[in-house]
Formats: sequence, structure tokens, C-alpha cells
Amino acid sequence: MANMNEKVIQANIDVHTRLATEYNKSEPHFRQENIAKITDRFARIAEQTKATRQLDLGCGTGFMINIGKKFVKDIVGVDVTQAMMDQVDHSGDAKIKLIRGDTGTFVDENGTFDIVTAYSFLHHLFDIRPTLKTAYDSLRKDGRFYADLEPNAAYWEAIGTVARSDRNDPIIAREIEQVTYKDEDIEKQFGVDTETFNHAEYNKNIAGGFHETQLRDDLLATGFSRVEIFHQWFLGEGFLINDESMEKEERFRSAAVMSQMLQRVMPLSRHLFKYIGFYATK
Repeated sequence: MANMNEKVIQANIDVHTRLATEYNKSEPHFRQENIAKITDRFARIAEQTKATRQLDLGCGTGFMINIGKKFVKDIVGVDVTQAMMDQVDHSGDAKIKLIRGDTGTFVDENGTFDIVTAYSFLHHLFDIRPTLKTAYDSLRKDGRFYADLEPNAAYWEAIGTVARSDRNDPIIAREIEQVTYKDEDIEKQFGVDTETFNHAEYNKNIAGGFHETQLRDDLLATGFSRVEIFHQWFLGEGFLINDESMEKEERFRSAAVMSQMLQRVMPLSRHLFKYIGFYATK
């Protein structure tokens, strides 16, 4: 167990040291429309908690730090890869402190943070439970833990049943490549061998994503009093919002309507959403 955890940590350091300077350019969550969406979510949490302090676990190049510093005065970011943290933008009025370390063993002023964030990070871990405990211990009472853009196991399982084929619709074909063969693409682009990449995304590429019920159980077992899990990014949403036969506003409006309809027919539609996230209250 310990050896596997160490292997996963080292794989993350190896992969993200290689990707650090290109990360902000290649990851779709840095697109302006996504930044706007996550900013709105963070703003609501900050207002609800009257936040002044944020702990960002798996801070990477500073995606959530860039958003958080618009709303809070004091931010601590933790990551195992120094090359990623070297990309963090320290501009602005917020005090930003970066610590290189494992989020599962990190301890810093427990009970003093209003918000803990973990954006597209938990799937990089071998075992998420120590990091959930870090988040819980770090929060003050009624503080909020916000995690987002994590692989939905129901979606990964559904895509895994479909083989590569010339007969697949382009929407399906793209998802097969992204979900099942992303490691091959990373090896071609950055020279990262597939085994190392898969271990760096252990809970996505090896464990197959997060099951909603298990995620909820783990958070409640950690001590969180309330957990709200949400689903997002339905199958084909990317094609819809990039369909240039429609005006941009119409594309996003249509995507929002489709998402709302699929949300209404949950749990039957659970496997159609690629990602899940959650809000957990201490």
C-alpha cells in the first residue's frame, strides 16, 4: 500500500514536471467560459462562508488560486510538483503561500480555513481518504470543501464497453480516445510512458473514476456533516458548444437546457455525465 502510494506520487512529479510549462495552454478548464463558471461557484461559497482564508490542495499551476485571490485575503497552496508551483501567479493583494508536499499528510493551522478547494486533483491520488481528512481537519466549523472536475465512474464504465470503430459517431469516437487512449496521446506529445501517466491519474485511468455513493460515504465517514454531489459535462456537450452553425449564445443556451433535462432524469442519465464534483460542509 505504502509503496503504491509512493509510486503514484512519484509518477505525478515525473509527469507534471514534464507538462508544467504547457499545462495552462493544454488543459480545457483554463478556457474563459469554464473560468467564469468556476468563479461563480467560488463566489457563492465565499459569500456563504464569509471566507478570508483558502487552502488549495493539489494547487498545480494555480487555477483555483487565481480564482480565489479575487475573494479571499490569504491562500495556502499544496502540491508535490515544484515545477507546477513555479508557474503560479503571485500578483494581486492576496497573501499566497505555496508548500511542496503530499496533501494526505499535510498539516497547517488546522481549523482555520474557511474554504478548501481541490480542482481536478483527487483522481491523481492513490487513496483519497487521507486528503479528505486533511480538508476536514483544515476547515473551521461550517467551512466548505469544494472539489470539481473528477471522473464519473458510471461514465468511464459506459465508454469502456464501446470498442474503437469507424462506425462510431464522432462524438463517441472522441470520447473513446479521451477516456480509453489518452495515455497514448500523452506519450506521443510529451514522451511520457503510458504506465507512468496512468499511475499519475490513478483514480481515473486505473481505478476508473469515482462512484457517487462511495464518494459520499467517504466524505461522511471523514466527518463532514453535509455532502452535495453534482454531475456535469454531458456526452456531446463539447460538440454542441463548439457548433459554429449556431450563434455562441444559442450554443450555450442549448447546452444548458440539455444539461438541465438530463439532470431531471437522474439517476437514469448518470452515465451520460463525464465529471462529478461536490460541496462538503464541516
